[in-house]
Amino acid sequence: MYFSGQGKLFVAKRDVNGIPQAFRYLGNVSDFKPTFTTDVLEHKESSSGQRLPDLRQIKSKAASITAKLDEYTKENLALGLYGTAVTTAGASVTAEVLPSALVVGNYARLKYPEVSAVVVKDSAGSPATLTLGTHYEIASANHGTLKILNLAAFVQPFKVDYTYGAHDRVAMFLADPDELFVRFEGVNTADGNKPVLLELYRVLFDPLKELASISDDLGALDLSGSALYDATRVADTVLGQFGQFIHV
Repeated sequence: MYFSGQGKLFVAKRDVNGIPQAFRYLGNVSDFKPTFTTDVLEHKESSSGQRLPDLRQIKSKAASITAKLDEYTKENLALGLYGTAVTTAGASVTAEVLPSALVVGNYARLKYPEVSAVVVKDSAGSPATLTLGTHYEIASANHGTLKILNLAAFVQPFKVDYTYGAHDRVAMFLADPDELFVRFEGVNTADGNKPVLLELYRVLFDPLKELASISDDLGALDLSGSALYDATRVADTVLGQFGQFIHV
């Protein structure tokens, strides 16, 4: 039987007993490969004059996993960045202080993106208001970036009132990674799309090695990690303690 696989990849957090909780679909995954290795001790005889191998002893076994996630969802980014994903509701900001000693041509970053209703004032005793298009421009409302065009006689630092829209955030390296239950629900396209199922009971992903941000190609989140021995499962001839592959 030949094999060419496609399918859906899911992950779930495990409870204290190793039981998977609610599964999350990772979206389109263009590449998924579990790999298996052994640490082997080889012994060579010392009587023939040729040092021929006469014993091969497996010292340990290991399994790892790689997956290419095509969808840059906040949950997938949090998985690869050891982060937390949060959705921030839109709101208003009053008197956010810009960096001091700005000069013409400088860009200033606001704390939040998706900005509107921007008003910039200086720090004089009776604050003066800068004119949009004359003293500053909104270089990118989506990114929350201002550009200084003319300082006139204004007193710095400048203070900005604005509103911002709802947005998603993923903070990097803010959380410890979860041990996950990984489930692949696939089909064998070389055998009439017969269903197959692969489960790995205890997987710990490494952080992303890179986050390709400028590229001519479609970006992807390349994850790798280890499939670990699961002591919460009783070893038997059917299920084992690492995972299982099933022809449905």
